[in-house]
Amino acid sequence: MSLITEDNRKWWLLVAVSCVLGLVLLDETVVGVALPTIEDELKLSVNQSHWVVNSYLLVFACFVAVGGKLGDQFGMLPMFLTGLVIFGVCSVIGGFAPSGEILVAARSVQGVGAAIIFPLFVAMIAMTFPREQRGFALGIGGAIGTIFLAIGPLVGGLLTDFLSWRWIFWVNPPIVVLIGVVTFLTWRDLKRPAAPPIDWTGLALIASGMFCTIFALMQSDVWGWGSPVIYGLFAAGLILLSVFVWYELRVATPLIEVDLFVNPAFTASNLTIFVAQYSKMPIFIFAAMYAQEVLDLSPLGAGMLIMLAAVTQPFVAPYCGKLTDRHEPGLLATGGMVGLGVAMALMAITAPMDNVWLFAIGLVIAGLVTSFLFVPTQTAIMAALPEHKHGQGGGISMTSQMIGGTVGLAVSSTLFAFHKDYALVFASTSALLFFFAVVCFFLFRKAVAQSD
Repeated sequence: MSLITEDNRKWWLLVAVSCVLGLVLLDETVVGVALPTIEDELKLSVNQSHWVVNSYLLVFACFVAVGGKLGDQFGMLPMFLTGLVIFGVCSVIGGFAPSGEILVAARSVQGVGAAIIFPLFVAMIAMTFPREQRGFALGIGGAIGTIFLAIGPLVGGLLTDFLSWRWIFWVNPPIVVLIGVVTFLTWRDLKRPAAPPIDWTGLALIASGMFCTIFALMQSDVWGWGSPVIYGLFAAGLILLSVFVWYELRVATPLIEVDLFVNPAFTASNLTIFVAQYSKMPIFIFAAMYAQEVLDLSPLGAGMLIMLAAVTQPFVAPYCGKLTDRHEPGLLATGGMVGLGVAMALMAITAPMDNVWLFAIGLVIAGLVTSFLFVPTQTAIMAALPEHKHGQGGGISMTSQMIGGTVGLAVSSTLFAFHKDYALVFASTSALLFFFAVVCFFLFRKAVAQSD
């Protein structure tokens, strides 16, 4: 008797493609714990070790907006499997990397694979399940993803302590193969209208503009803020991103519909998602480094500590979804930002005390409130847009999320490089959260006033 039948294939597909979300979220949390060990073994500078994370995030951020459109152009299954192959092969190469340069290069190309498969996971679930089951299916997918997120620090610590940091990359290929086989056996394509052409010019503009800006931030501690190259890169990045906005407002089929940001709720939601992902970098990268370098914990001990910021999220997210159905999403999102700002402030205050128990309080609070920055904002984005623009809105929110991560790591790395102060990294993130909480509160209020 076959395990996969026509009656149950959609549930097999759901689990398989949801593990893609899990792999992406696992990557956010598993690498940070291993970073000090990677830095030591490959003889990397702090700046170089941070590129191990940010090369992946930067490429992911630049290409995620086009990932879903590639599926529309060339077919969901072929592009999904292509993305999986890229992700899996680069994981193997990253695990065998003999130097930092090869590891960073592998991580960069891995970001392309992630950018292809991440948007397709949502589209494939939506195309497989009827409308009345779609929300339930996406909820299960999100739960599977957050389980990966929660166990990431622990897995990273265990593998680094008892095997090798290289296993944090080698665990990916078996999962990738299993996902690919199950998806191939269960996917049924649907007839769709011809997809519009991909805006390759817009992609080139945003990718090059982001690269120049992030590269300048990351290298400023190496070349110095007075370097003409740093100024030139910042200027080039600003010009390229400005041209991108100008071009997208005029092209018939833009990569990103920037005029959607006229809606204050849409703008506030994307700002919230941006700052939420920004905040993950100090938590999952710098707090993990602090735990090992200052608190003198092993990679496993650091992983167990950082896990406090993730382990409650699978339980809090469903409750957050229920509250979102009953209350104003904007109010919940801004409250979440304030709560996360408090958590980061506590981490900044307790970091100089070198006390693991006091420092853990901030991580616990962060884990309890983080879902309030993501769940209500996704609801607000869908409510702010007509149904035929939901796909575009979801793509923009993914782009905002990944840009938040890469900017967060770049800014935090720059601050740490100049001051060698973990407390400053946490305090600056707290200040940013409080600032955006005020901005987004008024934007959400404006959106409510306009709808009345």
